[in-house]
Amino acid sequence: MPPGSILVLLLLALLLAGWLRGFSRLLLFIATISLYLLSTPWLEFELAKRLEIIPPLQNPVEQSDGERVAIVVLGGGRYSAAPEFGQDVVGQSTLERLRYAARLHRQTDFPLLVTGGVPLNEAVSEAQLMAESLRNDFLVEKVWLEEKSVNTWEHGQRVPPILKQKGVTTMILVTHASHMLRSLRVFRQSSVLGDIQIIPAPTAYTTTSVMDRGLGLWRPAAGALRGNVRFLHEWLGVLWYQLRYS
Repeated sequence: MPPGSILVLLLLALLLAGWLRGFSRLLLFIATISLYLLSTPWLEFELAKRLEIIPPLQNPVEQSDGERVAIVVLGGGRYSAAPEFGQDVVGQSTLERLRYAARLHRQTDFPLLVTGGVPLNEAVSEAQLMAESLRNDFLVEKVWLEEKSVNTWEHGQRVPPILKQKGVTTMILVTHASHMLRSLRVFRQSSVLGDIQIIPAPTAYTTTSVMDRGLGLWRPAAGALRGNVRFLHEWLGVLWYQLRYS
């Protein structure tokens, strides 16, 4: 992923400068243009708007007779060995998802299910960290845990059986707007989903924060580079899931 790949191009250009001067200049040009574009809010907007195509949830979901609804929050990473907390806590992306899920919970009183395991063999699952954050930071007590999945595909395989066991017929799926497209595909293609209905509830839209900037869209920024790397990672995830799991 950038900027590592760009550094490789620059290093290769330097190594070839004495033998293939024309090709070396071409690599240098490609690396420079790539770094510039990856640092612009314009590219961030273009990459995001094709991922963030699921609209936000407009109105709180109402539970009809015979229906049981639960809010499912996908894990988004942890802040490991946080010195100010003295332990692992949820990361920024996960906290953004939990904040929105807690808001939905307060509006509806639906129970919450958090999902996330131990991808690097940590002592505490991400789901447990999420549940602790919901209780301590948002005063939410109705929390179910799924603690074995380590990626989006495993979320789609391990969450539905828990929901069925709880009698849930409709799930409100909470994740980042840029991650929702892949998440919906995974859950809808899951062989264990059964008759459970999915209502997407994306959060943390990027397109609204980078639009209408005029010439500022072309001004390089460190934040745009970080966002573009994240969106490229998501696009590669979409492609990989189509090849690996479709």
